[in-house]
Amino acid sequence: MDGTALFRADATFCPQAGQSGQGTSFAAFNFPTRFLRHFNNTLYIASNGGPNSFDSATSWAADVSWIVSSPWTP
Repeated sequence: MDGTALFRADATFCPQAGQSGQGTSFAAFNFPTRFLRHFNNTLYIASNGGPNSFDSATSWAADVSWIVSSPWTP
């Protein structure tokens, strides 16, 4: 955190209805076409169909939709 408005905007993710129709998706404030994505057991800030392997359109909606479930143990 360097205290600038740019840093704050880059570090902000806005919740919205899940892209898969369930749960919640988180879009980057400064880059609204990029979402938090779980891909190959790693978290990325990814776009749908971009140039990186983690931007793959395959399973896009499911990978950017986060569904909270009950823990295995309390």
